[in-house]
Amino acid sequence: MDDLDRRLSALIAEVRQNSANSRKWRAAMHKLLLEIQQLPGLKKSSHPDYPEALNRTFEWVSREIAKFEPRPPSVSKSLVNWINGYLGWRIKDLYSPDKDAPISLDAPIAIDAGETTRLELLPDFTLSGLDGAIENAQKETTQRIGLQLELYIEQDPEGKLKNSYPRSYPECNCQFLSMRRVLKEPPDKFKDLAKELNVKYTTLNSHWDRKCEPSLQEIARTLGYEQEPKP
Repeated sequence: MDDLDRRLSALIAEVRQNSANSRKWRAAMHKLLLEIQQLPGLKKSSHPDYPEALNRTFEWVSREIAKFEPRPPSVSKSLVNWINGYLGWRIKDLYSPDKDAPISLDAPIAIDAGETTRLELLPDFTLSGLDGAIENAQKETTQRIGLQLELYIEQDPEGKLKNSYPRSYPECNCQFLSMRRVLKEPPDKFKDLAKELNVKYTTLNSHWDRKCEPSLQEIARTLGYEQEPKP
């Protein structure tokens, strides 16, 4: 087993050992998704909406990773094949001419016993059951956005976080602070970070409040997070 297979095996085991959406689970899943993005053989597409297909695949991986079973010749190759099985269909969806067309619940569809509609095939939800389904869908969306935000902090693709820092203190940038305050478990305290960086506590705290936190909120909004209006 090479280094990559050892890392993947360790991260998958760590994800499975922790409760879904706990801090330790998110940290392990975040690292696993970073590794997955770099795996050779992962399906690619030039379609402009490919990131959407990839994000949906990451969401699926976070839900289904417990079902993954490594096979010869390696963990990495079997993981790529497993993920490509889902990602390939999501890429195919992008090229479907009616992928954005609304689905009619009354449209007839053929089944072995004859013809019916999608509406008739839906589960017989009670109101509370429907509320529960909506709540679960909302939790999955929040979890997906949380993972995407963690990936964004780690990669900082546009350099927005790393290039935001108090004058004369480039090491006290928003990417560094976000990794230590958001991604780390447990998060570091501001007073400890100020001492480590040799920056005044008030300077660091002010920069976080005025620059870093608003930037993270804006990034989360671009990823699809909608904050509930205050009452």
